Amino acid sequence: MDPTIVDLVAKIMTILLPFVSKGTEEFALKVGDAAYEKAKTILEILKQKWTKDKEATESLIHFEEKPGRYQIVVEDILQEKLAKDHDLAEQIARLLREMGPILEITQQMEEGKDVIGLRAREMRSGRIKVTQDIAKAERVTGAKLDLLG
Repeated sequence: MDPTIVDLVAKIMTILLPFVSKGTEEFALKVGDAAYEKAKTILEILKQKWTKDKEATESLIHFEEKPGRYQIVVEDILQEKLAKDHDLAEQIARLLREMGPILEITQQMEEGKDVIGLRAREMRSGRIKVTQDIAKAERVTGAKLDLLG
């Protein structure tokens, strides 16, 4: 299997699995409206492209109902379909690039000194959420970025 397709399928599932598992409202709250819309669009594109394939369509429906059980099946179908349909692969890859990275950092500790949730030189796109739960803390920074955007 083409490593580019394998990577693309992994990225698609990283977005779709929480989208169908958490429910749309919770997913939107967690990742933001833009990422929610992209995930929704990806799922709609797959449904539309697969309408003539009964197995793929039914697997996608089952995946929405029971994501854990049908994840492997949908991954397998995605690999097969994207390897054959380069336009679909590029369309979804473009949507994923537009989403940018989503980082969620959680730090929980009793005591912390000089704690930084995220230190990065540059972030051009994406979303960061830093949650810090520190009972006793000195010099705590959620995120430190030299360049944003």
